[in-house]
Amino acid sequence: MSEGKEVTLAKVAERAKTSRATVYRYFSDPSVLALDATLDLEVTPTSELLEGLKNVRSRVHAVARYYLDFSRVHEAHFRQFLAESLKASLEDGTVKMRGARRVAAFSEALAPVQPLMKPKEIDDLAKRLSMTTGMEQLIILEDILRVDEATGYQLQEGLVDALLDRYLPKN
Repeated sequence: MSEGKEVTLAKVAERAKTSRATVYRYFSDPSVLALDATLDLEVTPTSELLEGLKNVRSRVHAVARYYLDFSRVHEAHFRQFLAESLKASLEDGTVKMRGARRVAAFSEALAPVQPLMKPKEIDDLAKRLSMTTGMEQLIILEDILRVDEATGYQLQEGLVDALLDRYLPKN
């Protein structure tokens, strides 16, 4: 997947230096294996991303930038995941649920203002902020808008600031 190649159970067995029978015993379909493998990428704990950051805007921007960069670094994995997920949804109507790590990370980044806001506002803001980053946004920036990395960051930062301006309590 990291090479952007199609995942087959035979290739997985070869790379894992195990028999095809063993791979087929655990994964009957390469799309299931690809989906599970994609979601198993190691993510930096949010507490590490936020270390030393007190200002809520800085904290939120750190999370947004991290997930956009994470998607860029693991682009081949995520594109494979999206392809397999779309294929599965067309075949049987099911969509593989994802971990919603971004929502939890943004909620943690918003911790300094949580006493000043209603829980529903925090949840709504965390979900909206989650829409500003990740693989979906990378696809929009690169495939649809065709902007360079620096312009992509500027566009993302503008969206994040607009949401924060809308939701954060005024001092």
